[in-house]
Amino acid sequence: MNKVAILIPTKERKEFLLRTVRYYISVKSKHPIFIGDASSNSLEEYILDLAKNKIEIYYFHWKELNDREAIVELAIEANKRKISYCAYHGDDDYFFPNSLVKCANFLEENSSYATAQGRSFSFQLDQSGPYGKIKDIGIYWNQKELKGESSTERIIEISNNYWVPIFSVNRISNYIEDIGNGIDEVIDRNFGEYINSTSIALRGKSKFIDCLYLARNLHSGLNHGTKFEWVTGENWHVSYIESIKALSQKLADYDNIELEQSKEIITQAMRKMISLECKKKPELAVFIRNMLIFWSNNSKFGHSLRIFFKKISKISIFPCSKFTKGCLINKKSKYFEYYLSVQNSCKKKRFFFFVFV
Repeated sequence: MNKVAILIPTKERKEFLLRTVRYYISVKSKHPIFIGDASSNSLEEYILDLAKNKIEIYYFHWKELNDREAIVELAIEANKRKISYCAYHGDDDYFFPNSLVKCANFLEENSSYATAQGRSFSFQLDQSGPYGKIKDIGIYWNQKELKGESSTERIIEISNNYWVPIFSVNRISNYIEDIGNGIDEVIDRNFGEYINSTSIALRGKSKFIDCLYLARNLHSGLNHGTKFEWVTGENWHVSYIESIKALSQKLADYDNIELEQSKEIITQAMRKMISLECKKKPELAVFIRNMLIFWSNNSKFGHSLRIFFKKISKISIFPCSKFTKGCLINKKSKYFEYYLSVQNSCKKKRFFFFVFV
């Protein structure tokens, strides 16, 4: 079995971290977990005691490191232990262990691919913090991949339909380089994601594997600021310039083209990814969907109808194979056991129901 190092940076989020560790214990994960904790106080003794004889954990208390720096250092630590593959998620997300194996096995047999990943859903709880009932789910990823043979083709792909291969299974030696690209010069956190995702896309193709791979915990009510506040921030311009500079050099090297040509390609791609160009008016189908959502949220009949269909989807006697919100919570669905493992992990009390995924 190809093991995948799970890299988790965290800071001052003890309960989320404990929830994640308990989840991996519950699903009997065989993948080593590397935690980079920037909290004021170390949780090493508690975490290692919780995981003892259950799962493999390496804990590092790095107060001075930000999340990108911690990811690189965690990957380096995993590389020291001769682990070939890694994947990163936040301290409130979950991988499904068997899916990590499928992705790593694919990369083992296909050297022209840089990354692999399966499907992903998002969820929100009915209260703040790590525990509560799941009140909403969504499709975060369906069939995400990069097919272009050249780096130029792949940068166009990801700029037209941006997604985040940082969460994919990567070869660990490449990941250290790609996450480290611009780590000192690109100060802005958002640009940090863009340059890392794009560096991965420039490196090689990305394969979609037909499996449920990742669950992401989204949180409502968080203040992320407006785009205007972002582009007028003190770190924006320098990070933009440094991102273009670093990525242009990568593209020129990979595709053996002139630096000026690669700079033009990267600049256009970056503008699309950060949505600085004018957007087209929404299509009719999108408009109708938004109107239906508004109606179901603000009409008593619409709300009742939505609840009715939600209950029907749960009790259906027919198997459900499509990757939809309804199928995720359908007991006859091949995805339901994965959804259930996440649901159980979010319960306030420690759970004892084990799901093999």
